[in-house]
Amino acid sequence: MQKTYPIKFQRHATPAAVTDGIGRQIGYLRISVVDRCNLRCDYCRPAADDFHTAPRQHLLTFEEIERIVRVAANLGVEKIRLTGGEPLVRKGIVELVARIAAVSGIRDLAMSTNATLLGEYAQPLRDAGLHRVNISLDTLDERKFSQLTGGNLRDVLRGIHAAQDAGLTPIRLNAVLLRGINDKEAGQLIDFSIREQLELRFIELMPMREGMDWQKHYYPVTELLVQPEVMERVDMTTWQRQGSSAARYLALRHASGRVGFIEPMSNRFCEGCNRLRLMSDGKLRPCLPADNEVDLRSALRSGSSDDAMSAIIRQAAASKQAIGEYRFEEVGRQRSMISIGG
Repeated sequence: MQKTYPIKFQRHATPAAVTDGIGRQIGYLRISVVDRCNLRCDYCRPAADDFHTAPRQHLLTFEEIERIVRVAANLGVEKIRLTGGEPLVRKGIVELVARIAAVSGIRDLAMSTNATLLGEYAQPLRDAGLHRVNISLDTLDERKFSQLTGGNLRDVLRGIHAAQDAGLTPIRLNAVLLRGINDKEAGQLIDFSIREQLELRFIELMPMREGMDWQKHYYPVTELLVQPEVMERVDMTTWQRQGSSAARYLALRHASGRVGFIEPMSNRFCEGCNRLRLMSDGKLRPCLPADNEVDLRSALRSGSSDDAMSAIIRQAAASKQAIGEYRFEEVGRQRSMISIGG
């Protein structure tokens, strides 16, 4: 028998939707549920000696996350994405999905995952109310996957198939190409996405980890697009961007579907950004590359009302930058990608 979770929340009159300082309406909240991961992707987290996870008591509880989602929904947020770290290492994650799925106004509930644990969790997540998943997959070479992540590629493939069987679709694959490592695998990844009926998106490497030689491995989409293996697979005349999506898309030449290209470094998409990021320690981050944050956890734990919480979310939105600025130097960044959640 499927386990059910009692959900209690109060309905409130919906106030005006929250907008940022340049009029972008905020409709999307990305929630990092944990800053831990069972993989060790080099571009995401610092070396072991330099990385410290948040103390457990600093992590938001499921009740606190649910309340923030409810307040955000009353401000017009309709889309939630759960991230990490790796969200599936958070104990009880299925319960959290069920809580969020029951919040009135949330129309799209997704998760970003490395899929290594998805073989076990795909069906319970779908039953709890998760709609779809994005899966990180940078290489189809087992040896290289192990070197890049410390994990087993077969676990990811098993997770992809479990997500397909559970109906967590459409499934998107996110691939970061790194110069000199996997930058020649674009054709293979496109062919894999066609065979498995997945939507592939290539993402430019971002300088989001302290100490990484970003410039050595940065591989821009402009170079990717002139690879013969890519040109023969996509139609270069079909560029399209949908709504507030970070990706630009090209149609496939010889199959149905499309391939996405996310270019945070070479072709910014800030003008359409409609998201805020809630980190696992309760800090609300208006812009991915900017270190300015607003503290929601302290407000929650000091007994703030929903109206006060709404005011804090509006404050965060108002501080959202018109254009995100990425730092290229090796010092000064407060958070690596594993802590922010992407």
